[in-house]
Amino acid sequence: MTSGDYRTSLRWGILHGVNDCVAGYMLSAYALSADQPKATLALIVYSILAFGGQLPVGLWLDAKRDMRLFSVVPVILLIAGCTLYFVSPFAAIVVAGFASAGIHVTGGCICLLLNKGKFGPLGVFTAPGVAGLAVGSFCGLLNSYWLILVIVTLFILFVPLVKGNFPAYAVAVKAKEDILDSHDMVMIVLLLLMSIRSFLFDLLNTFSGQFEYGLLVVGLGAFAGKIVGAFFADRIGWRRWVFITLPLSFVLLQLGHDNLLLLSFGIACLQSSVPITLQLMYNTLPHYPATASALSLGTIVAFAGLPLYLTPLAPNFFNNSFGLFAIMLVVALVLLAAGFLFYLRSQQRGAAIK
Repeated sequence: MTSGDYRTSLRWGILHGVNDCVAGYMLSAYALSADQPKATLALIVYSILAFGGQLPVGLWLDAKRDMRLFSVVPVILLIAGCTLYFVSPFAAIVVAGFASAGIHVTGGCICLLLNKGKFGPLGVFTAPGVAGLAVGSFCGLLNSYWLILVIVTLFILFVPLVKGNFPAYAVAVKAKEDILDSHDMVMIVLLLLMSIRSFLFDLLNTFSGQFEYGLLVVGLGAFAGKIVGAFFADRIGWRRWVFITLPLSFVLLQLGHDNLLLLSFGIACLQSSVPITLQLMYNTLPHYPATASALSLGTIVAFAGLPLYLTPLAPNFFNNSFGLFAIMLVVALVLLAAGFLFYLRSQQRGAAIK
């Protein structure tokens, strides 16, 4: 890794944080100003676009391999979304959802191609997102004119992103110990399933009402967990780190229902596995870095949103919108099937090469 590669990861990490901060603010502010059904609809639509939409973007980017275009368009969309918020908050949330899908996939793809098997740059990229989301949600009461500052920041970030050197689509040669076996695949599944346990919807529905600053503290804890987890995974090995932190996170999350400090440490331990999951998925799909990024950062989060349907708001909302519920269910199943088929195809190609 060169210092330039780390600078690229940092730029994308900052953009990731700004993007999620904007999303958190828009969703929070809209929830405070709109009635509950509209706020629920906005949250679900954003989740489908921002997280469920990552897999189509990842497949498209891996097919086109034009990282400059896929870098420029999401930033322009995010700027447009911030501007549109002054006219139509709901429409702005929709545009921001498209922008978020592109930023997550492209940023993850670039960092995977640059990191040379190291987890540190992935931690630098992934960590600001959850912190930005928490800070943006916490700032929902602020006047929307603060988005002008965000627009200026995005213009400042836009120039180095466009003029930067983009990595080539080269399949890295993996060392024998980096090649995943069946045990590693089980570990990936466990990591992804556990991510559901701590996702935003669970936090909003269970904890945010109990602690005045709960979401902010937990978000910052998740930020620290990703940075620390990436560092220790590089130092002591990802397997050793995961076997330490996953059992610890289970215990702390169970004890933390009424204790914000324990909850934050549990979330930090759990979220420390996110950079590891991203790299493991790429090891499994070395020809498809954008798809690997989408599967680990987007698809599983979209499925993590399913608990929304179990909230008190959901039954009343979907009783009047069963068609929308059916469409979202079909989209979720299609995304899952597409990801599974892509994995099988990559395994068959790998076997044919050998």
